[in-house]
Amino acid sequence: MRVSITVHRLFLTMSALVAAAVFSVSCSKTYKDIDVKDVRLENMRLSSLRSVDAVMAVEIENPAVQRFKAENIKGTIYRKSEQVATFSSDDVIKLEPKSVSESKITVRVTLDNPLNFIESLAKDRGLKFGDYTIDIQADVSSGLVKVTYKKKGLDVKSMMEKEL
Repeated sequence: MRVSITVHRLFLTMSALVAAAVFSVSCSKTYKDIDVKDVRLENMRLSSLRSVDAVMAVEIENPAVQRFKAENIKGTIYRKSEQVATFSSDDVIKLEPKSVSESKITVRVTLDNPLNFIESLAKDRGLKFGDYTIDIQADVSSGLVKVTYKKKGLDVKSMMEKEL
């Protein structure tokens, strides 16, 4: 009797592990289809000599059948492949299945070296968006499954042109 209960528990445990693996693979394939359609600057204020708090409107498409949540959003801003700033947000973005939605998030941007950034602005006579790229990452979860979503080398100029 005990042997059959132990075998039954082992079978249930193995079935649960297989189901979890299948679910996690299906989620990890679909979260990659999430697409940032548009990013707009809504508001901005200086929070210190090195950092700025900005409210961004982010339009995101979730073509998957799962509901996702994105949090721990952070990234790096590069100018001509050299890191100039980092950014992060504590806000949570909820992504409904098979939808395009807009969320407003507060992002803190911190300059690595404010003097170098100001010098480059003066030298270039303004901000040239074509010189800038962004790497971004966020924790994306659906139920019990959590993965890290990463995009590297996003072109700031093309993001700005979408707005125009």
